[in-house]
Amino acid sequence: MKHENDHLPAAAAMQCGECGGGSSSGDRWILHNVRHKATYRRLCTHCVLNCFRGHFCPVCLEVFDPIDSQPRPNQRVMCLNCPSISHLSCASSNSGGHPFQCPSCSNPNFSFFTLRTLPDSNKSIKAEANADADAGFHLGGNRDGNGICRRVIDKDSAKVLVAAARIAAATMSKAAHTARIEAERRVKEAALARKRAREALERVAYLSLKEEELKMTVNSCVGIVQEQKMKPRASNSVVEDKQIQRQIPR
Repeated sequence: MKHENDHLPAAAAMQCGECGGGSSSGDRWILHNVRHKATYRRLCTHCVLNCFRGHFCPVCLEVFDPIDSQPRPNQRVMCLNCPSISHLSCASSNSGGHPFQCPSCSNPNFSFFTLRTLPDSNKSIKAEANADADAGFHLGGNRDGNGICRRVIDKDSAKVLVAAARIAAATMSKAAHTARIEAERRVKEAALARKRAREALERVAYLSLKEEELKMTVNSCVGIVQEQKMKPRASNSVVEDKQIQRQIPR
């Protein structure tokens, strides 16, 4: 199976395979393993949702279950510019009577996933962030003499992250199922090829044995014919000897 990061350096492997982000920021841990276009990739949360627009509602972020299913035709509406599918109720509340466009199409600078920065003025949050940073539970940011600036996941970002994780898990599960079916098919093909090879060897051995038997039969027939040819000659020589003996006077 093809992996896009198989031959990349370690730094490049930590980047999103679509937008290239994540290598130098605190978001590097938010990379999802997905199966996309017959390739295993590592994508950031935004790119997962951007590459699988038809698998979730971009307004309420509900992932269609199963992933390939979609709402009924009378309960859905498609984006005017892309394959994104939304619930009719979600689209009606956001379209304002205009043809529906998903958030990505209506705003070129739209990003599904953004981390909120902790305000420096909030001492309680900063103290909690410092404790989390010392314990290793920070999300990334900069630390200097004035304190720590950390980014947190709010409720909306958490919904986005969960949606991307569900889509990534579904694609990997589907890929595993496909790989298992492919492996079983190859095992059956290998067993069939082995059976055919064994039958071919048995056929060759059978034909070789038949050929040897045929040679032995032919050789025995040739010997019998030669023996039969020699008998008249011997009889003729005996008769000639008797005739000669009769002609000799006694």
